[in-house]
This record gives sequence, C-alpha cells and structure tokens, in this order.
Amino acid sequence: MGEITNQSLPKVGVITAAGKVCLPSKFTVRLADGTESDFWDSHLHIPPIIFADMIFDTHVSPVPSGARGSMSKRHIRFISREFDIHLMLIESDKPKRLYGQLTANGVAPESSLITLLSNGEPYATTAADSCGEFAVNQIPFASAALEILIPSRRIVATFV
Repeated sequence: MGEITNQSLPKVGVITAAGKVCLPSKFTVRLADGTESDFWDSHLHIPPIIFADMIFDTHVSPVPSGARGSMSKRHIRFISREFDIHLMLIESDKPKRLYGQLTANGVAPESSLITLLSNGEPYATTAADSCGEFAVNQIPFASAALEILIPSRRIVATFV
C-alpha cells in the first residue's frame, strides 16, 4: 500500500497487481475512489508508518456511566498525532462487523483508504466517506490491525 505521486495531487491506493518483473515495474492500484489505474514504480511512494496508541477499549476497561453501548459492542479509541480513530466492533453478529471514524481535529481527511490486516496480511479494503466513516464486514477471528492511508501519512492501529 502506498501513495501515488505524480504531477497531479497525491492520491492513496492499494497495489492489487504487479506486472512482469522489469525495470521500471508497472503496478495496478485500487484508488480511494474505488477506481483502478496502472502506475510505474517511480510514481509510488510508501509513507513511513505512524503507530496509533490505544487509549480506550471496553474489552479491558469498564464502560463509563452514561456511555452508549452494550456487552455485544466493543468500543475502541486510538490517537495518533493529530488523528483520532473511533472503532465499534459488533461481536454478537455473525460474522463480526467493524464500524469506524477517522478525524483530525474534528474534521475528516479529504481522502483515506482503510485496510484491515489479519495476521499481518491484507484482508479487506474500504474507503472512508466524507465524514471519515467506514465499515468492514466479516471480521476474521484473528489478531487484527487497521492500516489507514491518507496523503503523506500511513497510520497503523492494532487491536485483538
């Protein structure tokens, strides 16, 4: 996963296919808007990882008085520099579902691509809407992490 850079504005995307091994290499990339395009390796840039810190998890912390939720809903909150990540994992449904929102100072980033990693491998990819909200269905029963890709940033939030 990485950022696409060229003469236009930076875009975020996930590499879905690589061409034959030759120099320069050509890659097919799924962009945050859902389209796929081909790019050369010179267009690709992978920003450094910024790890998000978990500051709240109802799985290990009691739910504060007056907070919404139930035993079947797990609320998790991460912070990472200027970003705030709220997750709600609904475990009672089969399969489990994950809802989330990414904001920076209360405002959603203009474009972001969220990839659910299961045991370190990409499992599902979705784009956040204009409010920074996203959903992933069919969460695996394994260790999981989110990799959030926005222009010039890559944020990883790990939860189990």
